[in-house]
Amino acid sequence: MCTITSNRAEMGFTVTMNRDEANMRGPELPPKRQRSPAGLEWIAPFDSDKGGTWMAANDHGIVAALLNAYLPGESLLPDTSQKHRTRGEIIPAVMDKRSLAEAMDWLEGEFDPSAYPSFNLFVFAPESARCITWYARGDLSVEDIDDEWYIRSSSGWDTEEVTNWRTQRFRQWRENGCDTIGSLPTFHVLRVEGEEEKSPLMLRSWSATRSITQAELDPGERRVKMRYWGNPEPGSNSPDNLLEMSLAEDVVLR
Repeated sequence: MCTITSNRAEMGFTVTMNRDEANMRGPELPPKRQRSPAGLEWIAPFDSDKGGTWMAANDHGIVAALLNAYLPGESLLPDTSQKHRTRGEIIPAVMDKRSLAEAMDWLEGEFDPSAYPSFNLFVFAPESARCITWYARGDLSVEDIDDEWYIRSSSGWDTEEVTNWRTQRFRQWRENGCDTIGSLPTFHVLRVEGEEEKSPLMLRSWSATRSITQAELDPGERRVKMRYWGNPEPGSNSPDNLLEMSLAEDVVLR
């Protein structure tokens, strides 16, 4: 599950992600500041069950986000077998990198993806972005993200139909003028009656969209901002529970 979109303009970009999660999982924790082993400052929300995260940004302008991926037979439910490590620990490791090149060197060299279930990892940097995919076999595959607008959606339920439906709705949203609520694309709060299980703001009997997280790199201010919207509501015109945080006020991109 989950949906990510990005918009790039010159050396800046905005990445927005809906996190869909099973009802049995513990509550999310809002963003907080961290410091990596190499001394980089970064910010991210966290999963209260296993301590990992699905999206983060650091003080070198690196933003990383992770969507689950699914092969036939892979469980849609949280892994309780202890066979794999949690995918949520991958992004904190990326936050220790100062550039996209440094992140890619680590991913293609030291990183062992076989310890994890399938995933799509997105790494955005001021100059470019990549999607790194692992399908629990073979090698990592790498895709450049060059488009001004980009969407990727993950669903373990009726995968092709759901992803095609969301992609079409995203195209319609762009054709209709890219409406926003503040900085938040209204596409991310879309829940269509009768299509709740396919909608970006998803609702199913056993899972739902838990939050929307957004990271914005402003090349003018040379600063990364993160916005976090817990328990978003469909059609809301004023996300009054929106939390906005920047990296420490004395930290600019290095």
